Amino acid sequence: MNITRRQFFIGGAAATGAFGAFGGCRFFGAANFRAGGVPKLRFGVVSDIHITRVGADEKMEGWGNNLTFRHTLEWFRSQNVDAVMIAGDMADHGTDENLMAVAQAWYAVFPDDKYPDGRPIEKVFVYGNHDWEGFSYGNAVKKIYPDEKELARHIIRTDYSGWWEKAFHESYAPIYSKEIKGYTFIGTHWDPRGPASSPKRKTYAFGRIEKFMEANGKKLDPSLPFFYVQHPHPKDTCYGSWAWGRDRGVVTKTLSAYPNAIAFSGHSHYTLTDERSIWQGAFTSVGTSSLRYSGMPYDEHPPVGFENTASEGRDAWRHNAAKMMRNFAAGDCRQGMLWSVYDDCIVVKRREFLSNLDLGDDWVLPLPAAESKPFAFAEHAKKFRAPAFAPDAKLQVSTIKAKNRGGKSKDGKEDIPAIEKKALKVVAPPVVADKAARVFNLEFVAESKDGTKRTKLVIPEGFNHALTHAKAAASSFCVFACDEIAGDVRFAVTPINCFGARGKPLVSEWIKV
Repeated sequence: MNITRRQFFIGGAAATGAFGAFGGCRFFGAANFRAGGVPKLRFGVVSDIHITRVGADEKMEGWGNNLTFRHTLEWFRSQNVDAVMIAGDMADHGTDENLMAVAQAWYAVFPDDKYPDGRPIEKVFVYGNHDWEGFSYGNAVKKIYPDEKELARHIIRTDYSGWWEKAFHESYAPIYSKEIKGYTFIGTHWDPRGPASSPKRKTYAFGRIEKFMEANGKKLDPSLPFFYVQHPHPKDTCYGSWAWGRDRGVVTKTLSAYPNAIAFSGHSHYTLTDERSIWQGAFTSVGTSSLRYSGMPYDEHPPVGFENTASEGRDAWRHNAAKMMRNFAAGDCRQGMLWSVYDDCIVVKRREFLSNLDLGDDWVLPLPAAESKPFAFAEHAKKFRAPAFAPDAKLQVSTIKAKNRGGKSKDGKEDIPAIEKKALKVVAPPVVADKAARVFNLEFVAESKDGTKRTKLVIPEGFNHALTHAKAAASSFCVFACDEIAGDVRFAVTPINCFGARGKPLVSEWIKV
């Protein structure tokens, strides 16, 4: 039996029937789909662009300028996109100057929302938390505008609608929809303002989707995918239950009635090289990464996290103060996506815009969406092997002097000083470059002869870059203070992929500490 697009309908029964009909046999690569030729729809996706100013005589790599964003838009233009999506956090400090710098880059590439030949292009932008309250993070904005009245005149939030309309030449609504080439896009802004009739004038911004879909869900063509964007990740979808900054779950509950829904979200800055960036359950959810820097998955392994990231949660300062390594430098990785929609599939290209390299194989999503769930974590994980070191690879262990980070409690009553100590530096070579066996983290274990063990996790160099990038071929290391271990000790380093598959460890000789 062949299932056509018109036979696909909203509801759980569609998923069961469609999967039974196709038996899951169509979904192993773009070659199995009619992905050639001109797509029905093509759009670019970025998030967390964190712009502070118009770039002048400076490098694209510079912090805060709009040059990476402009470069990305130029690439999207070369790909003939019909729209560009931004999943929030456009204006880093939440000021008018920031937002107008976003608009300046956009209109430099697409004057009057058009291509040079006059073809139209659509914006699917939403505000994020930095757009709403970035002025309150740190003292940067207050130093520029020390006078409170002058500061208020430059804060986007004081005239959320007005600044939006001035910057992007379109009306503003906390939740909106657009039709682009027959496909529906829905966007929800980070806008916690309640209606004027509300005594507290506050609302849960991402709860708006529930009533919106009650009013508009039946109008959607169930034979087509539709695209939803907000800033935080929908709860328990992409990246899993540990994802930092996820919402309260209203979006997940609401969109679960629509298997043809594809949700986009940013906020965490997590890298697109993490295959958990895409999730399929009752609907599809996609993490959009960041066009500014890669976020660290520090909340994946509480309470300590990784030795080269910051810990989160209760008593985080204490864990951070004890660490012997600095935070991972991820400011040179700026990511986005290109989505191409065909009759029977969607092809997704992941790209890094400083190196201009693709970050992995394209994702291919079957259409109709109910036919299969190839990006459900359990199914997706089957396509990837555990990472492996080269057969002749060896660990290098050396004695060094190293300092812990040090730190103070928030109340100032406790202080852990940074002290230089004798330490052992364990260096692991890069794993074999293999798209089907990418390393996501490294487990370093120090084992004493009495059986005691000390385990630390490290984010490896290049984990957020293309495998052909120089950083992906760099060694990684971990530091153990000698007072953490005693007597004879040996080290084992295990490479682990993003789904938790563990490769064969490298083990050192016994060393006298």
